[in-house]
Amino acid sequence: MEKRMIKKIKRKDPKGLDYIINTYSSKVYFLVNKIIGFYGKEEVEECVSDVFYKVWESINEFDEKRGDFSKFIYMKTKYLALDYKRRLEKSKLHNNLEKDISNDISIEHIALDRESSEEIVKVINSFKEPDKTYFYLKYFMYYKIDDIATKYKTTRASVENRLYRCRLKIKEMLERRY
Repeated sequence: MEKRMIKKIKRKDPKGLDYIINTYSSKVYFLVNKIIGFYGKEEVEECVSDVFYKVWESINEFDEKRGDFSKFIYMKTKYLALDYKRRLEKSKLHNNLEKDISNDISIEHIALDRESSEEIVKVINSFKEPDKTYFYLKYFMYYKIDDIATKYKTTRASVENRLYRCRLKIKEMLERRY
């Protein structure tokens, strides 16, 4: 049965993907949760989803002479979860830096100066999508980060990272000016 499903996956037949999700999802979820579970359920679910996508995309790397298909999936799971863990740790570091930056230069305080405001708007308008949209929604429309993430079907961490990079660009512009 498994060999038949592997062939289906290689032909990009969705039934093969359904089979591996139904067969391996609980073990994949368990492994991912062991590695990054303390970061939250949303991150675990996103990683599990990415594992199955990665297996789907890299199915041609599977060689049954080198081991079982389950080992192939579990190795993909392990390495992807470790990548997520590194990214999440980096994001945590960025959030701490963000607090430090906000203590140094308050965007709201500088925005009171009209010239600065015009320059800030130019910098914001130069942002690529979806950064510009996220920034406007957060700081001009007062959306919550979770609402932005839900609306654009992404993670909270992704929105936070993009907003952080936007604020850094504004800070750099302001530092050059002053």
